[in-house]
Amino acid sequence: MIKPIQVMIAILQGKIILDNGLDVRIVKREYPIDKTPCITIDNSGGTTVLKKHVTNKDYTLSPNHPQYDESNPNKTISQQVIREQRSISLELNIWCDNEDERDEITAKISELFYQVQSDHYKFCNNYNDGHCQFLDRSCEALNKNYMRGIKNQCPKPNEYHYQNVFKTFDIIRATFDVAPPYILDDITTKPPVLRSIIQVSFSYYEYYRIGGAVSDKLYVDEELL
Repeated sequence: MIKPIQVMIAILQGKIILDNGLDVRIVKREYPIDKTPCITIDNSGGTTVLKKHVTNKDYTLSPNHPQYDESNPNKTISQQVIREQRSISLELNIWCDNEDERDEITAKISELFYQVQSDHYKFCNNYNDGHCQFLDRSCEALNKNYMRGIKNQCPKPNEYHYQNVFKTFDIIRATFDVAPPYILDDITTKPPVLRSIIQVSFSYYEYYRIGGAVSDKLYVDEELL
């Protein structure tokens, strides 16, 4: 599964609960539909490579690496990588049976997208049902005595290792754009199936690990000049 679809599932899966208690599923297989209401995700315009260059990125080491430390297996070391900046446009297809479902689902999706862009605590990798895995206690963002807590944000993001799903999946936050939904109902079926589409566009990074130490010298092959 490609990274952009992974991030959509991380944002939406299990978080769209209708007033009647129904959990709207994200159908991972890209065809419509098995049971409504549900959401499918399509790559509407392909993926474009915008930039590519060699840089450095910290990685944990494999046991066969010469610098691997058995006493500290989580140790990271800077290694050379090829980094590609890619751009993609996804379509979220909302399949439902009536207008009330359509309105409720689109409103909840819009709210989730606003929340993830404003660093809501529930989009932290350490958050799990009110518990902070880093602190091993109740999430401090639930304490409204903090100014950031009032905004549903981690009060000490650096100290408590807050990590938004954008960072986890290497999404470039400033490029994240959500278009207004439009309607493409299928009225040829009986009963009709209602379909709304929300287009989400953003850029993200993909990495290919070259490995080894970071270069500190420049070598020029004169035969290629």
